[in-house]
Amino acid sequence: MTQKLLSFPKQWEDWASWILGISLLLSPWALFFEYEPTAVRNAVVLGLLIILVEVVELSVFRDWEERINIILGTWLVASPWALGIASTAARWNFIVVGALVLVLALHEIRNVRSDPDSESH
Repeated sequence: MTQKLLSFPKQWEDWASWILGISLLLSPWALFFEYEPTAVRNAVVLGLLIILVEVVELSVFRDWEERINIILGTWLVASPWALGIASTAARWNFIVVGALVLVLALHEIRNVRSDPDSESH
């Protein structure tokens, strides 16, 4: 019997996190803050990390993957002030995407804890 190593995400939260990671990665050019290097680095690195966490989650759900998303979301919300981001578009992008990533991760952890059978999503 062969065991599947990877599977497509079944939870809507996983798909939403993928979309948020990709949109964050592309946001410097889509929202026109590509001339602020600190904001671009923050968007690209955090976008890649969110996508990477979701790729790892394809193999098996673990609480720590969502906990990483909690950390990434919290950083995104705080980063405009911590990094002194000047671009209004970048600031709002980081706050909104960070809050969504944070809420999605907390929601998924809560769902898994309330329904242990859903852990094999």
